[in-house]
Amino acid sequence: MPRKASDLLDLTDWEGAFLPHMKEHWRPGEHYSLAALTGAGKTTFMGGLLGIRKYVLAMDVKGGDSVLEALGWERLPEWPGERKMAKMVERNEKDHKPSHYVVGPIVTRVADRPKRLAVIRAALDGAFDMGGWTIYVDELQVATDRRMMGLASQMAELLVSARQPKRITIASSFQAPSWVITEAVRQPVWFAVSQTRDEAVVDRLAEVMGKDKHELMGAMRGLDPHCFLVVNRNPYDPILVTKPAFIA
Repeated sequence: MPRKASDLLDLTDWEGAFLPHMKEHWRPGEHYSLAALTGAGKTTFMGGLLGIRKYVLAMDVKGGDSVLEALGWERLPEWPGERKMAKMVERNEKDHKPSHYVVGPIVTRVADRPKRLAVIRAALDGAFDMGGWTIYVDELQVATDRRMMGLASQMAELLVSARQPKRITIASSFQAPSWVITEAVRQPVWFAVSQTRDEAVVDRLAEVMGKDKHELMGAMRGLDPHCFLVVNRNPYDPILVTKPAFIA
């Protein structure tokens, strides 16, 4: 018998319950979005979640994200090209290692910003051509806002067109749904949100994920400040509650 939409599934045990659940149910090509305020743990949540995926490119749109650095993944200050990237993946396969990379140079001067943009743009195109990658973009508004990096059309194309047959997953995090392109809110199969009193966020989440607004708001009121609600588009899937383990 399918679950009722009102079911709330407690998966606050991050390592023992939530990550195994996601490993079983989060399929290639299913986009994942997260909305939370600064300091709520967006990158910590996504960094831990992405550890269950084998091929991950984390786009460092800030040019030196300390939480991404804490993941311990190899940094690619330049996009090596698809041929060399394929050889790197092949080498990791032989060593029984995942292919997890932080993409983009560390920016210390204003003059470095064009290089950061060029590297991330090339990496997004290269990942699309290769297929199979999970691409993570933290603070998506920085990547898509035309006053910043101006990658809105490129990200929209990936969100709409890269799922099949490329089997590319876009994972993104941002502070509010109204700050990012429509595709980042409407295309994901999974959506996570931290505790918030912003009814506009809850309204938007209920609208795009097919959930009852009052049900979501009720779950939100009882949420621990360090916990997240995770919603799936399937109306019969329960709302998940989890608490990410902090990155050292």
